[in-house]
Amino acid sequence: MLRTRAIGEKDRVLVLLTQEYGKLSASARGSRNPKSKLAPVSQPFTLANFLLARGRSLQIVSQAVIEDAHIYLAKDLVKTAWASYVCELCDALPEDLPDPELFELLMVTLHALNNTQSNSHAEVIGRWFEAKYLAHLGYAPVLGKCTVCGAKIAIAADDTESSIAFSPSLGGTLCRTCAAGDTRKLYAKVQALRALRHLENAPAPLEEIFERLELTQQAKADLRDVLLQSLNAHLSIKWKSRAFLDEILAG
Repeated sequence: MLRTRAIGEKDRVLVLLTQEYGKLSASARGSRNPKSKLAPVSQPFTLANFLLARGRSLQIVSQAVIEDAHIYLAKDLVKTAWASYVCELCDALPEDLPDPELFELLMVTLHALNNTQSNSHAEVIGRWFEAKYLAHLGYAPVLGKCTVCGAKIAIAADDTESSIAFSPSLGGTLCRTCAAGDTRKLYAKVQALRALRHLENAPAPLEEIFERLELTQQAKADLRDVLLQSLNAHLSIKWKSRAFLDEILAG
C-alpha cells in the first residue's frame, strides 16, 4: 500500500504497488467504515494479497488478506516519516508497468524499518533505499572518476577528510578542471561517497555500513544532500513527505 485517498462518504481509493502489474489504483468500497472487512487492509504500509475485479475506471477490491501490517511503523514518527517517503518515491512512477525488483526493494525496506529499534539504523535503511532506487532507475552516480572527462579521481585509502566535487545534474563526481565549469555542483566528503558506494552494493540495509566507515555528522549530511539532489535532478516529484521527514530528523 503506497497511499490512499477518500472518495464519497465511505470509500477509499488505494494506490498499490504489486509484484505482477506494478503500480495500480483500486477502489475499496466501504473501507472508511471501521467495521468494514476492508478497513484493516486500507491502512498505509500494509502488505496484503488482493483479489481485484475490473471496474469501469478503477479496479475494485473484492477481497484482501493481510500478510504483514507493519504495525510498528505507525507507532514511531521516525519510522512513519521514512516509510511515507519511500512509498512516495515508488508512487512517483507510472502505473501499469510491472516492476518486481522495485516491489522487492520496497518490501525489504518496510520490513527493515518496521523491525528496527534504532533511529540511526532507520536512516541507514532510508539511505540504502535511495541509493538502490537511483541505481534501479539507471541513475547510479559515477564515483571514482570524472563524469565529464573520465579522468580518475585518486584519493588515498586513509584520507577521510577530503571533499570531492559532485554534480547531481550530470550524475557523478567531477575532477577539479571540470568542476570549475559546473555552477550547480556541490562538495561531499570522501566518507559520504564511499558510504554511497557501499549502500549501492549492499544486499541489505546494514547498520554496520555507517559504523564501519565512521561517518561524521558532516559526512552524513553530505550523503543526504548527494542523494536528495540526485533524486531531484532526475525525477519530477512535488515532495509531500520529504519536508515531514526533514523536520523529524532535524528535531
